[in-house]
Amino acid sequence: MAFGKMLSAIGVASALALTTVGTVGSAAFAADTAAQPAVKPAVQPAVQPAAQTNPMTSALPVISAANNTAAANEVQTPSVTLAQPNNLPSVHSDGTAQGIAPLNLVCGNFSFNGPSFTETCNGPLWQPFIDCSDGNRYVSTVLFSGQFRVRLTCPVGVAVAGGAFDLS
Repeated sequence: MAFGKMLSAIGVASALALTTVGTVGSAAFAADTAAQPAVKPAVQPAVQPAAQTNPMTSALPVISAANNTAAANEVQTPSVTLAQPNNLPSVHSDGTAQGIAPLNLVCGNFSFNGPSFTETCNGPLWQPFIDCSDGNRYVSTVLFSGQFRVRLTCPVGVAVAGGAFDLS
C-alpha cells in the first residue's frame, strides 16, 4: 500500500514537473515569436505553376496550346534525355495507364517508325516519354500543356513503347 502511495506521489510530481516545463517552454516560444519582425509581404505568387512544384521538372520549358494554337497542329519534335525512375501517373502506348493519382491526360494515335515514336496527347501539363531497345526510357526536354502531336526519337536503337507522364 505504501508503495502504491509513493507511485501516486511520483506520478503527480512528474505530471506537475512536465506541466511546469511545458509552460516555461510555451512562454519561451511566445517570447521568441513576439520578438520576430512582422511577416514580410509575399514576393512570390501563392500558387506556383505545376512545373515549378515538381523538382524533376522545375527547369523545363512548357509549350502551351493556349499560347500557340498553330504549334498544336504541327508535330513537335523535342529532344530527349535519360529518364529518372518515378511513380508519376502515366498513359502508355499499349493502352494501359498507371499512377497514384487520377489521370488528367488522354493520349492516342500512337505510331512507331524505327527509332521514332509519335503520339497525340491532351492534358493540363504532361511530358512525353519513349522506351527504346537499349533498355532505357527517355523523356522530352520540354513539357506540354493542351493538345499536341509529339514525335520522340531514340538516341540508340529502335522505339519499343512510349507514352506520357501526367504532371498536373
